[in-house]
Amino acid sequence: MKLNFYWEENQSTDSLDIISHPTNQKQVFKIKELFNQTILLTEPNNNRKKVIPIDEIESIIFLGHLSKVTLINQKSYFYDKRLKELRYLEKLHFNQINQSTIINLNQIKSFQAEKQARLELITKTNQHYIVSRHYTKQLKERLLCLTH
Repeated sequence: MKLNFYWEENQSTDSLDIISHPTNQKQVFKIKELFNQTILLTEPNNNRKKVIPIDEIESIIFLGHLSKVTLINQKSYFYDKRLKELRYLEKLHFNQINQSTIINLNQIKSFQAEKQARLELITKTNQHYIVSRHYTKQLKERLLCLTH
């Protein structure tokens, strides 16, 4: 499928128009699902449930049977899923960086080499994360693909 992009000054900044032939309806709805993915998280202080867009997640740290999710506004929530259940996030610009952490690649501001073939990631919120040497090569490749 060919994608055409047009930029117009009079277009609203909070909307995106997609025009397609009716036969492409299934593909367009798949794209829409990717953009509108949400996750149901639990607030740690009162156990209330909250729906959060996936693109607002900065990192997910696994704590055994549940996970701590940190958002780009630095608020933290709990999620009752384990690492194996969140593999689908790799399709949505997330990458595992060590045995217990997944990071949103869109939130990475910079990275630098560390000792023993490790990387240090710095996010847009100035949080620092260490990438183990096992995940370094894969992460560098994905970051290079995002910039091109």
